[in-house]
Amino acid sequence: MLVTTSRDPSAKARRFGRALAAFLSLPYLNRGKLGFSGGETWLVVVEDHGNPQGLVKRSAAGEDLLSFRLLEEPVMRGMKRGVPVVTGMAAESKAIAQFFELDWSESPDRKARLISVASGRIDFMDEGRTRFSLRL
Repeated sequence: MLVTTSRDPSAKARRFGRALAAFLSLPYLNRGKLGFSGGETWLVVVEDHGNPQGLVKRSAAGEDLLSFRLLEEPVMRGMKRGVPVVTGMAAESKAIAQFFELDWSESPDRKARLISVASGRIDFMDEGRTRFSLRL
């Protein structure tokens, strides 16, 4: 899976795309005029009026959209690489785990890198600190 932006993205969309890729331990690709290859799954940051507003997951199986509002600018300094685990209310969080192709756990280690899903909000947490949050 790769993370990129739509063509001609705003600085805010690029920062969010890089932060998301770093958090998920995925490669970030500056898209430019590059098209999508058939074999890869792409997470594409889409925006509205210069603000990130969603992710489109493009793969051979089709497209899925996750719409959101960015609640705070990502803070990515001092983070080590690691694959996050999704936690939270079962139905909502399992859908997020499936979207990002990650594991879901009802009771993960709180020191781990987590994507916590609760009542329309997603918190991206590393070692107990929230790195950024989204409102669904």
